Amino acid sequence: MLKTMLGCWAQEKLTERERRLVALEWFQFARIAQYPLGQKPATWLVVGGRGAGKTRLGAEWVNSMVRGFSPFATRRHSPIALVGETLADVREVMIEGPSGIATISRHDRPRFEPSRKRLVWDSGAVAQIFSSEDPDSLRGPQFQPAWCDELGCPAVDKGPNQPNMFPDAKSTEDATPCFSNGGRSDIAPRRLLEAHALHWDPAAAGFQETGNPISPIYGGRMVDVARSYVWAWDARPYPAFPLQSKVWSDSAGWHRGHWLNGRLNAPSLSDLINEILADHGLPAADVAGVEDTVSGYVIADPSSARAALEPLIDLFGLSACQVPGGLVFQQAAASQEAAVELIELAFDGESAVVETVRTPDHDLPAEALVSFGDPANDYQSASARSTRVAASNSRQHTISFPGMLEPGQASALAEDWIRRTWQEREQLSFALAEPRADIVPGSLVKVPASGSSAEFLVTGIEQGLVRKVTARQIARAAPAPWRSSNPGVEPSTSIVVGQPHAVFLDLPMMGAGSSQDQFRIAVRHVPWRSQALFASPEDTGFMLRGSVGRRADMGRLTAALLPGVQGRLDQTTALIAELYEGDLANVSRLQLLNGANYVAVRSAAGAWEVLQFEVAEETAPGVWRLRNLLRGQFGTGDATAAGAAIGADVVVLDSAVVPAGLLAGEAGLVLNWRVGPLGGDFSSASFSAHQETGGKRALTPLAPVHLRGKRTAGGDLSLSWIRRGRVDADSWQSSDIPLGEEREEYRVDVAVVGGAVVRSTTVSMPAWTYAASDIAADFGTPPAEVGITVRQLSVASGWGLPAAQRLALI
Repeated sequence: MLKTMLGCWAQEKLTERERRLVALEWFQFARIAQYPLGQKPATWLVVGGRGAGKTRLGAEWVNSMVRGFSPFATRRHSPIALVGETLADVREVMIEGPSGIATISRHDRPRFEPSRKRLVWDSGAVAQIFSSEDPDSLRGPQFQPAWCDELGCPAVDKGPNQPNMFPDAKSTEDATPCFSNGGRSDIAPRRLLEAHALHWDPAAAGFQETGNPISPIYGGRMVDVARSYVWAWDARPYPAFPLQSKVWSDSAGWHRGHWLNGRLNAPSLSDLINEILADHGLPAADVAGVEDTVSGYVIADPSSARAALEPLIDLFGLSACQVPGGLVFQQAAASQEAAVELIELAFDGESAVVETVRTPDHDLPAEALVSFGDPANDYQSASARSTRVAASNSRQHTISFPGMLEPGQASALAEDWIRRTWQEREQLSFALAEPRADIVPGSLVKVPASGSSAEFLVTGIEQGLVRKVTARQIARAAPAPWRSSNPGVEPSTSIVVGQPHAVFLDLPMMGAGSSQDQFRIAVRHVPWRSQALFASPEDTGFMLRGSVGRRADMGRLTAALLPGVQGRLDQTTALIAELYEGDLANVSRLQLLNGANYVAVRSAAGAWEVLQFEVAEETAPGVWRLRNLLRGQFGTGDATAAGAAIGADVVVLDSAVVPAGLLAGEAGLVLNWRVGPLGGDFSSASFSAHQETGGKRALTPLAPVHLRGKRTAGGDLSLSWIRRGRVDADSWQSSDIPLGEEREEYRVDVAVVGGAVVRSTTVSMPAWTYAASDIAADFGTPPAEVGITVRQLSVASGWGLPAAQRLALI
């Protein structure tokens, strides 16, 4: 028996005698997760799925409190509060259920007294039962421990009216709250939680002491708002739940149920409005009259606050007005204000006392079409429509909403929009003789002189000898119910066929950006899916470095690329390559010289040659012949001189070739890379493995040019050259190019032609004199020619690319 308790709390905390006493107790069979923490907090939160043992744990906790039994208690407790959603729930689940208090009690079994709503033990301990149906009954009684249900309400219209009423077609208790239209409402649980937080929190504005008094027994508030736990955050991940209805049969209940997954994190319409205002440096508005949610909102381009808010105002039927305290947004059709009846109007001698403009039927749409993004379908474009059956025309109005909506919500909004458009088709113009404090933009008025009993929303007031008022008709009506259901789509799972073809390119400095950003990657995969890049110096500990959003155009050489020269247009050599996908195009000579049509080719020496082409001809499907080449661009003349063999990699350098995510201190280090589908299983066969070294080429100084030598009258050899810059060296405005290095330093090597180096020296300027005495010391009899090599120094990467020349001494 004791062996089975090894590692458990009882084994560590109880004596040998106590272990024998509890041999048949629940702790012998409980899971480790059901044991209490080492400390003794005042409040417990039990989180678990169905069948995890939450009810059993609660019942055992009450049983232990009554008996003063470890590990939950060190003394006996009474009275105890049992709080549930309904009294029936308390009795059927917490007391008499399979894991209830009465069922699991082994020695002193309590008796239930329904008439007095209590559970009584022979020891005298009492547990009183309460429910959310009668919250006021909790006022007055004092308790020591309490077992409570969670706080929450269904996501249904008017859900806070009766939080214990849940629409559930599979339940015999299927019901909707009072005055509810039965539609889904994601704002309902949010408002209930906000109301509770404001009611119980002493720091909240308007807090009433009687609402949450201080206990004279333990000196704390009746409800500690910091220990409020909401119902329910499901362990099943959203959106797999509720979309995977084949896995979970209760998925259909999510839409109007108590689940907060995928709902609480959606922005409310009121919060979204104030976030937009804050982004534009404007103060927060009064949004107390705005009730709704969206799944997301996109502001694609820089715009004004008004332009960003107009789609929300139009689709959700909001009114916005400026008052001395700031902006006020409200849903006018849902306003609780009483309309002001205007009997006395002014006549300005020109216009009519009341002017009514009514939009004719043929100018009104017969159908409203709302386009939006569907978050349950990978944010793909979707549409919802609503048709007015009585319309005599076929006019359609399209609302392009730049946000994310649930399709059922979009359908309800479309229905409300077309109803408002037809019912609020009249506009009034009239004048008032004097200012009135109760008539401001946003006020509701009735104007009997117009011959209409409808209510109108004041939209503008023009000051003058008289106050000219414009107003539009509104129709108070309950919103259309939000009918939500599973869209019939499973979470998209891309079929990944094999590993991606990834090519890493250690390129020279090419325009703006840091040196480590020149270590780039090109990825190809069929079918295409965005790729993730991970790197680590070891075989473990990989970290995400970036992603590739576009497939790169790449291929291979089908004919060897001969060595060439740089600095001139090569009209004789052609690059012949097969591209796996993609097309190429001709450019004009001016576009070529301005930086168009870059291609990188892996040379026979391993370095990448960057070249440009003017003419592209497709000689066979996918096979291209590129002519009129500008080779050795950005200082890659060493790769040009090496040429490239058949089968060498060819990559079109466009926006699809992105930085691999090399860090500043990783230049020249060997790193292990993993490339695979974004969001995919990192350990799967869909990820390709690479070991690459990068970031050095962008730090390497370019080879000097125009290396010359001239014998002086004294027999010295005078050398000179011109340095090249790898950073910001393309400007035609400055008199000289930036140095690009910490200091200017060169190494000059003198060698026997085709042989070993006989002298090496460093200089700090682009010139050096090889003295006649040094020539004699190195060679004795001066040879006809010597080999001269010059390199520029980079503190970050060492000596740069060489400029070599054979110079005559005789």
